Amino acid sequence: MTVTVEAGTPLKRLNVALAREGLSLANMGDIMEQTVSGATSTGTHGTGRDSASIAAQIRGLELVTADGSVLTCSARENPEVFAAARIGLGALGIVTAITFAVQPLFLLTAREEPMPLPRVLDRFDELWAENEHFEFYWFPHTDGTITKRNNRGAGPERPVPPLRGWFEDEFLSNGVFQAANWAGRAVPATVPAIARISSRALSARSYTDIPYKVFTSPRRVRFVEMEYAVPREAAVEAVRELKAMIDRSRLRISFPVEVRTAPADDITLSTASGRDTAYIAVHMFRGTPYRSYFTAAERVFTAYEGRPHWGKVHTRTAEHLAEVYPRFGEFTALRDRLDPDRRFQNDHLRRVLGP
Repeated sequence: MTVTVEAGTPLKRLNVALAREGLSLANMGDIMEQTVSGATSTGTHGTGRDSASIAAQIRGLELVTADGSVLTCSARENPEVFAAARIGLGALGIVTAITFAVQPLFLLTAREEPMPLPRVLDRFDELWAENEHFEFYWFPHTDGTITKRNNRGAGPERPVPPLRGWFEDEFLSNGVFQAANWAGRAVPATVPAIARISSRALSARSYTDIPYKVFTSPRRVRFVEMEYAVPREAAVEAVRELKAMIDRSRLRISFPVEVRTAPADDITLSTASGRDTAYIAVHMFRGTPYRSYFTAAERVFTAYEGRPHWGKVHTRTAEHLAEVYPRFGEFTALRDRLDPDRRFQNDHLRRVLGP
C-alpha cells in the first residue's frame, strides 16, 4: 500500500490518479495546486485528530545531494536523513521521488455549519475528540464561525449538487468574497460590516464524497498568510488572546482566521514534531497592508511557543527557531554533512537555519 511519484507532480494530478486506481492519501490540505515535493518540504498539512501532515505519510524518498550522490531514504535506509528530509526546506538536497503510504479509497461525510465563537471555544476539546477532522473559520469583528467536521462513512456518495456547489463555493466563497475584499481594501471602515455579512452568508450543509473532493476546495481570492503551530492545549487561549488583540486595536480584518489540528509526529523540523498541535492562520487580502496585523499576531503566537509554518510569512530567525524546535541542532548538523559548501543556500535559508 505505497505509491511512488515524481517529486514535481502536482498534488491535483496525484489525487486524481490515486482515485482512478481506488486509492487515496489519508489526509491532505485544503488546496492541491502545489507539487508533492513543494508541499512536503514546507510541511503542508490539513487538519486531523489522528492523521498528520502530507509529509508524515511519506514512507521513502530519493534525494540528490550537493556532491551529486543519490540517497534512497526510509526508516530503514539512511534513517537520519529520512527523519529530516521529509520536511527539508530544500536545504539538504533535491527531492526527486517520494513514496507515500496510501489507503483504499474511502468516503468522507462533511458537515459544515455556523457556530458562535464562544461555543466553539468552550467545546473545542469535545469537537476535536469527536471528529476525525475538525476545523473552524472565525470572522474577526464578529462572534461568527463556520465549523467543518469530516468523518469517514459507509456511503452512499451524496456530493454537493452542482448548482448549489457553484453558488456557495464559486459565487459566494470566491466571487462575492472577492468583491467584498475589494470594497474593504478601498474603504477600511466598511470591513466590520462586511465581516458580519460574510459570517452569515453560508448556511449549514452536509455531503459525502471521496477524500480530495471533501478536503480540498477552490481558493481564487488571493491573500497573504501567516500560520503558527502552538501546543494543542494552548489553542483556545491563543485564539481568545488574538481576538482580544484585534478588538482593542484599530485593525480592520476582512479575512477569517483558520484553526486546525494535527497529532505529534517524528519529523525533525515538522511544526508538529514531538507534540500534539493546533494551527492558527491569519490572512490579509492581497494588496492590503498586513504587517501591523501579522506583527501583533506573531507576538501572541510566539508567547505560546509557536512554530511558524515554513511556507508562509513570518519574521523568525535561526536563533528563535532553535529554541522552539528541540531537534533543530540535529537538522543543522545533517545539513553541514550533506551540504558543507552551502550549494543550496539562499537568503531565506540563511535567516531560518543560520549560515
